[in-house]
Amino acid sequence: MKKIIILLLAMLVAFGASACNNVTTQKEIDNIINDNEISVDIEETTDDINYDKISVYMEEECKNAFTPYYELLDFEILDYQEEVVNGNVEAIFLYKLTHKNYDKDPDTVEYIKEAKERGGRNYQQLYDEYLQPKEMNFQLKAIIDKNDLITLYSNISPKGIEWKEVKMSDFIIRK
Repeated sequence: MKKIIILLLAMLVAFGASACNNVTTQKEIDNIINDNEISVDIEETTDDINYDKISVYMEEECKNAFTPYYELLDFEILDYQEEVVNGNVEAIFLYKLTHKNYDKDPDTVEYIKEAKERGGRNYQQLYDEYLQPKEMNFQLKAIIDKNDLITLYSNISPKGIEWKEVKMSDFIIRK
């Protein structure tokens, strides 16, 4: 009986010692995971800062360019990709600007009045669509230089990629 008790105590001590080693190992693993999470968070913060700079810049540029013509409803950056090239941050993204005409009676708008007077078939469609939200979509590249200045480029190629420096006001159709 004493032999069985000693054997059980020996197994309990051996099990306890191995469990302590596993706890230590688990703590080490947790520390490694935490260290990796901290470094990932730092990288994401840098990307987030640049994303935020571009987001603020784009919203301000759109307001300056389009508010004389439209009520701006939403600004959205999609498919954001960023890399550092020659010390500058280059971000390529799709930009969706949702807008609508300012609230007023569509029958007071010149082209809708003309369609009504001519009895045009598309009068009702023009009338109905006048106050509906619409989208403008752009494929853009923003470069943030070492001085934190942002330069905007648009892809002007219908097939492929050809970047040309632009301002948002370049997208206003003028007579």
